[in-house]
This record gives sequence, structure tokens and C-alpha cells, in this order.
Amino acid sequence: MKSSVLTKTAGLAAALSLLAAAAARADFKVWIPDVNKGELALEHVGDAGFDRNPDKSGEQSHTFEFEYNPTSWWLTELEFEFEREPGLGERTRFSELTSENLFQFTERGEYWLDAGFFAEIGHGMRKGDPDSTTFGPVLRKDFWGLSNTINLFVEKELGPHASGHVQFLWAWETRIDRWQVKLGRNFVVEPGFQIYGEPGAIGRFASWSEQDNRAGPQIFGKVFDIGPGSLVWNGGILFGLTPAAPKFTPRWQLEYEIHY
Repeated sequence: MKSSVLTKTAGLAAALSLLAAAAARADFKVWIPDVNKGELALEHVGDAGFDRNPDKSGEQSHTFEFEYNPTSWWLTELEFEFEREPGLGERTRFSELTSENLFQFTERGEYWLDAGFFAEIGHGMRKGDPDSTTFGPVLRKDFWGLSNTINLFVEKELGPHASGHVQFLWAWETRIDRWQVKLGRNFVVEPGFQIYGEPGAIGRFASWSEQDNRAGPQIFGKVFDIGPGSLVWNGGILFGLTPAAPKFTPRWQLEYEIHY
């Protein structure tokens, strides 16, 4: 049993009180409401967008993260983010330094729904870039051999260069646990899919054709006993569902975990 919800809520309130600057979601990653006390991890998340229209092609995002789980209900990460904007002549830049935090409220299967909360703070590293804050619930439901997770986030830019509008972001992930395959003693893999949506400002969503929505199949896996830890990975391709999104976006996520 996790520590009381009251204790977790107090910790969450303290973290949110520090939200002076943060980052929008630039990496394609679905957060799951799991925290493992004492875990250390190194993580990389990346993606690259491709389209016949050169103005929509060439975008890239690469994040490098250091993670620590100080308690059984709080995970914190320091993230270094590098981005390339779509279009000709762009180059990859160090765009953001971010602190990410995940709070786990329930044990898996303890209640009808597994619940957590994500809160991110960060700082734009390029001159003229706004700071911002992103936060919202992380929810999961297991049924029929499927693990289904949804992230429902709001994002607000801060500072003199902020847009002033609160944006809504969401992401969905389904893993087909019943089709998980074990290959030898140290390797497991299973299929699934992800969906990412950016409808726009709350109260004034963009038309469907102007939203950046992407979805596609993914493969999830884990390799055990690599030195002192394990390698957790997933990746696949996202297809643009709207004219505003690139046609194809390969994405990947690699995390090396060490448990103490």
C-alpha cells in the first residue's frame, strides 16, 4: 500500500508551487503511473518527422534524461532537450532544460483505475523562447489482456514571450499484454499502439485539419540483466492524421534502469 493520498497530495501541491517556468510536450512519450522507489535511470526519447512538403519535413526532437525515484510515490527527472524545426536550412539546437515529476496515487490494480499526476517545469534555452508549465492526470486501466493508458495534459507558456493561451494535449497508449512473447530468459516483447493529439487552446480548439494528431503501431520490450540493470525500450511509427502533421514520424524510447 502506498503512503496516504493526503501525503501525496501535499507533496504534489509543494511541487506545483515551484512551477515558475516549463516546457511544452516536444517528445512523443506516454507516461504511465508507476514509481519504483530507489530506481535510477538514464533515458533517451527521439523522433523525426518526414513529409513530401519540405515545410513540414525534417522536424526532430531528442531528449536525454536522468531519473531518480526518491520515494514509492514520486519520480523526478532532469531533461535536456534538443530540437530541430521543420523546413529547409534548420539546425538542431539545445532548446530546453526541464524538470519532470510523476506522482503515483494508487498501486496497480488496487482500484478500478490506476491514477497518477504529471507536472513539468522547464526553461527555454534560446533567446526569445517562452517558459511554460505542463501538468495533468495519468490514468491506466487493464482489462481483457490490454493495458490502456491516457495522459490528459494542459500547457501554458509563461514569460514576456508567452502566447497567453492554455493548450490541451493528450496521448493514449494500448499495450497488448496477452500477446507478450518471451524470447529466452532475458527478453520480452509485446505489440501495441499510441495516439497523440494537440487540439489547441482550451475553449477555442483548432479545426480538425489544423490539429497536429498522430497515431501508429509500436513495439514494447525489455531486456533484463544488462550489467547492474535492465533496458526498457519501445518504438514504432506515427502516421499523420491531419494535414497539419507530417506524413510519417518514427519515434523511439530507450531507458536503462538500475534498481537499488
